[in-house]
Amino acid sequence: VIRLRACARGEMSVSALSIGCAWRVGIASLVRPPRARVPRVSVSAVDGFGGLGRVTRRCRWATTSSAAKQKQGVAPAVSTLERPADGVWSGLAEWRLESARANKAWVWGKNDAVPADADAKHFGDENRGNVPPGIWASPFDQVLVETTPLPCTLAGCADLILRTKDPAGKAALSHRAYAKFAGESSSGTEKLALGFGSPPTSPARPDKPALVHPGLVPSPKTSELGFSQAMMHNIAHIELNAIDLAWDTIARFSPMHVSRFATSSFADGESRLSSSFSSREQKHGTFAGLPDQFFLDFARVADDESRHLGWCLQRLHEMGIAYGDIPAHNLLWEGATSTADSLPGRLAVVPCMQEARGLDAGPRLVSKLRGRGDNRSADIIAKISAEELAHVAVGVVWFREVCSVLDVDPQATFRAEIKRHAPESLRGPFNHEHRVTAGLDPEWYAVPGTDGQYRMGHEFLHENHTMNTPTDDDLPAALKTRLAQTLRMEGVTEF
Repeated sequence: VIRLRACARGEMSVSALSIGCAWRVGIASLVRPPRARVPRVSVSAVDGFGGLGRVTRRCRWATTSSAAKQKQGVAPAVSTLERPADGVWSGLAEWRLESARANKAWVWGKNDAVPADADAKHFGDENRGNVPPGIWASPFDQVLVETTPLPCTLAGCADLILRTKDPAGKAALSHRAYAKFAGESSSGTEKLALGFGSPPTSPARPDKPALVHPGLVPSPKTSELGFSQAMMHNIAHIELNAIDLAWDTIARFSPMHVSRFATSSFADGESRLSSSFSSREQKHGTFAGLPDQFFLDFARVADDESRHLGWCLQRLHEMGIAYGDIPAHNLLWEGATSTADSLPGRLAVVPCMQEARGLDAGPRLVSKLRGRGDNRSADIIAKISAEELAHVAVGVVWFREVCSVLDVDPQATFRAEIKRHAPESLRGPFNHEHRVTAGLDPEWYAVPGTDGQYRMGHEFLHENHTMNTPTDDDLPAALKTRLAQTLRMEGVTEF
């Protein structure tokens, strides 16, 4: 009506489209209350967003914060983040103390993870008929898993688990193995029976899912099974690989345990056989073997990942699908294959790079699932992401210790190992807050911009190395040379 009156006064032209628009607006106002007008964006507001808006345009996002920032919170500047002393996560000591008792929260209850024998009030409607018997295993596999005798060494258990095909059985055996050796070690009466592993080149896998090129894995957005189902299937596949990666680290590097190095006399008359792996107690370049704590840390990681896999398998069952219904990729295991003969490479690629990506992606996945109303899956992924921080921190601690023994710079060494094994992996966006908390310095994986923010990952194209910086070629050689010298000195001729 307003437009028609303006046309009659000759103030504006009229068309059938404008008349139809005016009619529809009038009808809509009769059946619903008018929506509040969106204020025009001021110049000051636009300047605050780097000039991305226009003064004459109404923009819902150009307010004090974007919709994404309102949901996820405004990330603090990297320069303001408090870095842990010596690059060691402040919660590491407490996490190791908790390792003395195995976490039995195997089942996802009403709102959180709970033991399978918890009070019924902790279980919701989703748990009815969906909580598998035993520890995640199917009725058939439960008997097999519970009656399978565990090897007498931790590395032997690692070999057994790596050769177990069934995902639920692999998770159940992981928990049994960790509970056995963590309990014996915490008692203080027995030393860790590590033994020597003979891990397979690739872990045993079920017949499904089909492993395809990463580009052929269906996107959750386009998956016929649904976004939440595809996302939880992807997470389950990641957790399954994480179990095997932790056990492979134990088995593959078991020959580097301190028990392999016989006590010998040095010029100072002191034994270099040490129960710690700290540069404060050992001379640079003198390798006395990996202590029990290294292998117990990664056994704890494997146990955590087995619980995570159990939650994912349970959630998939609740949603009416099973692991294997969607194709997956083998990209995560390629990192293990590439670093099979390099301890610093393994630590840099698996916990410090691959698991750190979980810190970056976790909050984003949680936000997407909540936006689709799947709060139960979102809660599971939020819990998994929170526990992954400890796994990254463990990797960072041991990577720094290895670099200390080798007398090389951790930052340059990290970049050299990533350049060799996964040169395109350092890509943002990064969750700097959680990464820094875990002990990862932003300078390791990102480059500062002109504003001091670390948005871009470190690239390795046309990179010049100085004579004092270890490159991807000379770093593994330096490691092998130092280890070979120490082994010969200790009378070990086969490694």
